[in-house]
Amino acid sequence: MLKRILFAIFFLIGTTMMFSQETLDTLLKALDEDIAKEDFYTKKKQQEIHAVLKQLNSTNSNEKNYRIYHTLSRSYEVFIADSAEYYTNKSLETAHLLNNQSYSAESKIRLARIKAKEGMFPVSLDILKTVDKKKLNKNQLIDYYKAYIEVYIYWIEYQYGYDMEEIIQKKDAVQDTLLTLLPKNSYEYVITFSTKNIELKKYDLAEKELLQGFRYVRPDTREFSILNAILAYLYEKKSDIKKQKKYLAKSALSDIHAGVKENMSLRALSILLFDDNDISRANFYIKRSLEDANFYNTRLRNIHIARVLPIIDKAYQIERENQQKKLQTLFITASILSLILFIAVILIIKQNKKVLKAQKKLKETNEKLNVLNNDLKKASLLQIETNNSLTEANHLKEQYIKSFLEICTEYIDRLAHFKGIVNRKIKTRQTAEILKITTSSQDNSKELKELYSNFDRAFLRIYPNFVEQINELLRPEERYRISDGDTLNQELRVFALIKLGVTNNNQIATFLHYTLRTIYNYRSKVKSKAIQSDESFEIKVQNLGNVSKHA
Repeated sequence: MLKRILFAIFFLIGTTMMFSQETLDTLLKALDEDIAKEDFYTKKKQQEIHAVLKQLNSTNSNEKNYRIYHTLSRSYEVFIADSAEYYTNKSLETAHLLNNQSYSAESKIRLARIKAKEGMFPVSLDILKTVDKKKLNKNQLIDYYKAYIEVYIYWIEYQYGYDMEEIIQKKDAVQDTLLTLLPKNSYEYVITFSTKNIELKKYDLAEKELLQGFRYVRPDTREFSILNAILAYLYEKKSDIKKQKKYLAKSALSDIHAGVKENMSLRALSILLFDDNDISRANFYIKRSLEDANFYNTRLRNIHIARVLPIIDKAYQIERENQQKKLQTLFITASILSLILFIAVILIIKQNKKVLKAQKKLKETNEKLNVLNNDLKKASLLQIETNNSLTEANHLKEQYIKSFLEICTEYIDRLAHFKGIVNRKIKTRQTAEILKITTSSQDNSKELKELYSNFDRAFLRIYPNFVEQINELLRPEERYRISDGDTLNQELRVFALIKLGVTNNNQIATFLHYTLRTIYNYRSKVKSKAIQSDESFEIKVQNLGNVSKHA
């Protein structure tokens, strides 16, 4: 019992979620697509029936034949009326051959239902009256009362609102009797109980019961279609047209999938869509309903469709005529607009030619201006370079004069100091000491070091980036280490003089007190380290610049 309750709860939750996710537009699109594929489902139904028909050829047993005829009758009941009646009569004949009263009653009940679907209501009731209900088992008795209800429902539908009171009363009486027989946890009970409550206007109770009824049926079955159709009937009574259409669409989809040709949901849905001015779809559905009715081949369904088909079809034809008029109007409008557009394009092309001509002249003028502007920029850059060169030359002169004055002043001071020492030594007759001072090699070495130091300091003040720049002319592995002090090594000192324009080896040797051989070796050694060790190396050294502006 607990398992059933839990199953019911989960089923209701799943059903509610499934229904909430399906919109009417989605259902109608799915219905449009499945109607286009209806032949597929029809062939599938025919294949199922043919599989049963083959069994007739493999048995001579009347008992088995009866079961086969009964199965075929049930399959054809909502598919092809003539075939359903034929195989029901065959099952009735076989029941007589078997002398089986139960089979006979079962066949008569089914025959009465088929006759009701054909619109032969008095015949259906006469057939049911021949059934002795006292001899029926419980399931047969339920089918017996269900057949009566079906006859009355089809009759009420056929009457179309006229002279129905007596039929309704009889239907209600049978319905009440049926409810006492049906188990409450069954599909039949849900259908009968909910229909009664809808008629009693107990809509909430009926809705709750119907939604719970989905646990008893499988999708794409006749039972699933009927359950959705009754829900649509409920929402019709509640004036909820949107939900009515939604459940009619579900019912129609299930009928198509189950191969049901005896249907009413698609016809009812077409009427609602017609009322909503969805003429094209309404016409599509009602004509498909007519095709199904012709396939099923009963007078009753054709009569129902004949009541609404002319109205919908006429509206559809009017709508098509209106659409054609609109298309004609649109075509004329489009033609006029196209002509206007064509004229506008021609005018635009002419105007564009004028604009292009003006743009060409403007471009030529701009090009001339650009040439003049570039010449002006070049003249301006040349002026700036000339000014920078003059500034650099002036700065170099200042540095040279400053360094020259510093060295001269230093040597005048030293000469004066030396003169004083000599005078004192002469007065004291220390000529030997004077000779010693003037011939001392240590003093010459000291003087040279001071010369080199003064030269290095003065040169690097003027050209502080000399070592970095000369390194750029050398291979990476041959570059000189940059020292923190203001000193140059012997090789760099030789090329510092070359930078200053002293390129003669004799002059360099005299200035640095080196031999000619030493000067030649230094120049050759440094050039061998160069990236391009040719005569252009020393020219590049002479062109090195970057005078310090802050010395």
